[in-house]
Amino acid sequence: MQGSGRRWVAVGLLGLVAACARPQTPTGGEVPETPLRVVETRPQAMEIVAPFDRSVEIRFERRVSERPTEGSLRDGIVVSPRTGEVEVRHRRTGLDVSMEGGFRDETVYRVTVLPRFQDRFQNRMAEPYELFFSTGPELEPNVLAGVVFDRLTLDEVRDARIDAVPEVGGAPHSTVSDSTGFFSFPHLPSGGYVLVAYEDRNRNREPDFEEPQDSLDVQLARGDTLVVTELALLMPDTTAAEVEAVAALDSLSIGVTFDDYLDPERPLEGIAVEITGEEGESIEVDEIVHARTWETRREPDAPDAAPDAAPDAVDPLADPEVEPDVDPDPADDPVDDPAPADDPLLPDRRIVIVLTEPMRPEVSYAVEIDGIVNLHGLTGGGGSGIAVGPEPPEPDDPDADPVDLDPDDVDADDLDPDDFDPDDFGP
Repeated sequence: MQGSGRRWVAVGLLGLVAACARPQTPTGGEVPETPLRVVETRPQAMEIVAPFDRSVEIRFERRVSERPTEGSLRDGIVVSPRTGEVEVRHRRTGLDVSMEGGFRDETVYRVTVLPRFQDRFQNRMAEPYELFFSTGPELEPNVLAGVVFDRLTLDEVRDARIDAVPEVGGAPHSTVSDSTGFFSFPHLPSGGYVLVAYEDRNRNREPDFEEPQDSLDVQLARGDTLVVTELALLMPDTTAAEVEAVAALDSLSIGVTFDDYLDPERPLEGIAVEITGEEGESIEVDEIVHARTWETRREPDAPDAAPDAAPDAVDPLADPEVEPDVDPDPADDPVDDPAPADDPLLPDRRIVIVLTEPMRPEVSYAVEIDGIVNLHGLTGGGGSGIAVGPEPPEPDDPDADPVDLDPDDVDADDLDPDDFDPDDFGP
């Protein structure tokens, strides 16, 4: 009997577990599918309040996840101006944002909630949320805006950090560019600023030497709407461009690659070049052009395409960092052919030296270059290298068999009697 009882208890427990494992309809109402929204803040938007040490409260319409879609909680909040270290704490339906030293007197604050927060159903914010409030001064109707782009590719830069640093001193105002590279500073107090844009790769909220960056001085008057488009991010550099490679492209052209990029809109003037052969003979330079110009001239429909280029030769101008179909060509260089209107002028590391007379085949020529200006405007670049004159193209084979024509393939209607000379035929 005891054994039967134990079997009955075991069967009963299995039935209970099976019943508990049955799928159940979720409770708590329908699952929301709309983007997460901020519904309340403290202080309120555009409110003028006394200085305070408590947190700024951001409340959402639904419970917010503790994990942003990228970065940390702190990375999802931008407080401007930064008058102290910022801390972000998670609450069930919101965030508390505090700053070391509190929110000071006589300051217009901007708290930006980036669209990196989501609810527990993974419905994220559709756009940033901006909270403006003041601890004294009136909010001025000013706007400073612009676009940040990559200097090498001309692509807009997403999530670039932009600091507006007051010229008279004080904490910087900060914001982050959106997916189109656009940024704005509404209600920025009038005055002079140094606008600094950078990719904050290490997230220390400072422009470091290892990060692409750019800066610009601006003046903002009361009631101004100022838009800037000159913020082009580029890695800092303190050295002039140096020659990295030299090679003959054909008997009349020598390609040179530098370790720095060059400005496609800067005319290639003031560059000194000396070309000396093995026996001390020199070759004069006809012109110096950007690589894009030389490549354009060699296209099949170009009237001055060079006839003696080696088709199987490795292109010494090939630059893995720049796609060939978007190489630059300076529009204002009188010796350069203008690029198509829809083709952007991208920086390039390459130039071509066009000679007045051909190099001798398989003869080494020393090439000395000076006066190169890199993309940062640093002068004094140059260097040296060796170019070897290419072998001439092979002539047509005079012993090649003539082409046999089948009389059946010739249409008599296509023959013109005036095209034939009787002297061309034998007796």
